[in-house]
Amino acid sequence: MTKRRNSLNMPEVSRRSVLRGGLMGLAAAGAGSAVFRSSSVLAQQNLQWGSSSIGSTGYVIMEGLANTVNRHSDLRNASMATSGGTENMQLFSEGIIQFGQTTSTDWKPASEGQAPYPQPIEVHQMFAYTLFNCTPMVRADSDIETLDDLRGRRCMPSPAGSSTATMWRVLFEAAGIQDDVEWTYGSWRETYDALRGEAVDCIPSLLTNGRPAPILSELSATVPVRALPVSDEILARAREMNPGVARGEIPGGVVPGIDSTVAAASFSGVLAASPNVEADVAYEVMKAIFENEEDVRGLGVQFQDIGLPFGTDYLVAGFPVHKGAARYLKERGAWHDGLTEAS
Repeated sequence: MTKRRNSLNMPEVSRRSVLRGGLMGLAAAGAGSAVFRSSSVLAQQNLQWGSSSIGSTGYVIMEGLANTVNRHSDLRNASMATSGGTENMQLFSEGIIQFGQTTSTDWKPASEGQAPYPQPIEVHQMFAYTLFNCTPMVRADSDIETLDDLRGRRCMPSPAGSSTATMWRVLFEAAGIQDDVEWTYGSWRETYDALRGEAVDCIPSLLTNGRPAPILSELSATVPVRALPVSDEILARAREMNPGVARGEIPGGVVPGIDSTVAAASFSGVLAASPNVEADVAYEVMKAIFENEEDVRGLGVQFQDIGLPFGTDYLVAGFPVHKGAARYLKERGAWHDGLTEAS
């Protein structure tokens, strides 16, 4: 079956066309706003969540959160696989999803209509759910010691258009080397296999708040790796360019070859909501998740960061928080002056 591509040139599965058609039909019937209305018909609502590629950390987290809301509210939710935050931003603009995974580095380019987005996109933040440590990493036996040593080398920051690739472009620009490296792209599996086979020189680490992803554990079990140092000065310059760039850490001893704790260029995972989602609905989503935090964290290691104040500490400064989420955070005493409530 031929797969249509959207304006971001990403594959679009047929059920998205069905979803779009269904939403357009509702709007034509004058019932579009009822899709998001919090009332006695909550149980009949179908809220679509965009996740990430099947089996990825983002996919697992969105599936778990959507199912949690199903269990602990009258809202009905379904999660669909996508290519991740970049595509989800576009799906928000097209009215296909109401909630979805984004990462903190997506917000500035999406809001300003920078490449690869064809126009500015308005989306609201709900809460942060983890911190992805995707810092530059080389084989432990490599002669590359610093970011500057990457000049003329082969760098593979996972798929083109991914949140990691977006962060790397900013990070390498901040380090002054973005035009001096040989860029190549591929899936996470292809990226890690390429380093294993010495086809590339540098790839991203992949940890959630210091916890290695299975693909990283698999690689480092046979090929010891080493994270390149990223100075606070370079991170500060990167944050000036994109406020979604964050500083994380890789603890010593959790990845073979990384024996001491190192600073890691990172970005947060942020649950986003369409501005069309009514405040009461967003509030119910927050309530279902944060009043059942222990149950959520029990779903697996990917969910260990679900909680407050983590959920607000890693939101993106200067970007709006959905009114329903803001109301819940204020009730819980988790709101702070650095956050901006959507109008």
